[in-house]
Amino acid sequence: MMAPSERRRYCEKQWLISKRSLDNEFDIPFEKVQVKAQVENLFFSYVQDHLFSNEACISLYYRLFFFSTLLLVQILENEGVDIEGFQLHELKPVYEASLNWSKKSSDQAQLERVLINVNVALELLIHDFIDQSAA
Repeated sequence: MMAPSERRRYCEKQWLISKRSLDNEFDIPFEKVQVKAQVENLFFSYVQDHLFSNEACISLYYRLFFFSTLLLVQILENEGVDIEGFQLHELKPVYEASLNWSKKSSDQAQLERVLINVNVALELLIHDFIDQSAA
């Protein structure tokens, strides 16, 4: 069993690896993440509790980024703020990569079980954006 300080160091290492991966794969630096503190808090909470593999951590980070961005866009649109240029299809590769990283991970079942509520909310958000685009 890992001591709390070891868990924290593990989380910090996974955080840096995951941030670097999103930046390298999609040219999306952390500075572009809209709700940085919330994404970081959720990431650390999940990783500390479950000690996910590298691949699962990258999947988690991508999924949290995608989820937070969609949620923020929906909130702003519901408040009447026009998000010029936002296109779901431009961001969806991040979600698809998240799913691919999850499939590569040795702890995929655990990750997906932990993220069940996020996944359900994501599916609803995606359908909302598709329905809005079709209207």
